[in-house]
Amino acid sequence: MAEPLGTFLARRMGDEIALLRDFVAVLEREQAGLSADHAEEIATVAQIKVELVRQLGQIAAERNLALARVGFTTDRAGLDAFIDCQAESAKLAQQRDQLLALAGEADRINRTNGKLIRMRMVHNQKSLTFLLGGESASTYGRDGRAMLGGGPAGRRLTTA
Repeated sequence: MAEPLGTFLARRMGDEIALLRDFVAVLEREQAGLSADHAEEIATVAQIKVELVRQLGQIAAERNLALARVGFTTDRAGLDAFIDCQAESAKLAQQRDQLLALAGEADRINRTNGKLIRMRMVHNQKSLTFLLGGESASTYGRDGRAMLGGGPAGRRLTTA
């Protein structure tokens, strides 16, 4: 006997809530790594984020497929309409609200992390521009030796 759709969605939304809580924690960990400039932590967190996003996407696809199979749209309105016609609508509505709150929190943290990344990129670009001697892109002199700056007056990175 197949699991009733309401039960299936309640179970999967519970899974999704747990994953979103993990995702929010990982985003907070990423934020701490970005703030402290811990490159290794950021790289580790990026791998974890990719896996969590994959799992969240899988659950969303399962939910959308289940809703579509019984004639509901695969958007928020479709989920709301499905919830409204269920005997256990209060529990499903509570789970939906938790999902929306967690998704909003994840979005907020992710936007902040994006700002931190952009700030770091600007800083890195300014540092590279300085190290390369301003606008000049060349780091090697005519003699093949690495130089800071673009011409013979530039500072040498190494000597041969």
